Amino acid sequence: MNGTKKLSLEDLRKVAIKTQLPEAFGIDIVEVGEESLTAQLTVDSRHLRPGNIMNGGVSLVLIETVGSFSSYLSLDSERQNAFGIQVTANHLSIARPGDVLLAKSTAVHIGKTTQIWDVNITNQNQKLVSSGRITMLVTDLPIK
Repeated sequence: MNGTKKLSLEDLRKVAIKTQLPEAFGIDIVEVGEESLTAQLTVDSRHLRPGNIMNGGVSLVLIETVGSFSSYLSLDSERQNAFGIQVTANHLSIARPGDVLLAKSTAVHIGKTTQIWDVNITNQNQKLVSSGRITMLVTDLPIK
């Protein structure tokens, strides 16, 4: 990412995964690129709705998580933070228990006060499950 810090994949996992929502949902960051980030989730009973299919809200959690991590990597975390202010998704196919999903972000806009990230979620067969977008508001941290 074009931010001020260069975190390794292991550093990112240590900083932002343990005991937080991604760990509880089974989300693992698997790749960090120049202007992208990829996370993996294997669908299990935590993610299901009636009919034994994945709840669409899981896609929104993935989009929010991947977009937030992507944004974090582009900021000076000593001075700034970013918050999702809008997230949208189109669910294009279903996911079932055992499906391995990859959610990959792509930077659309990296501005001083807003960022926009597209996130596509595909299954192990490269079939598009959901396509989404998150808008992030970039703020300065309060001075201590």
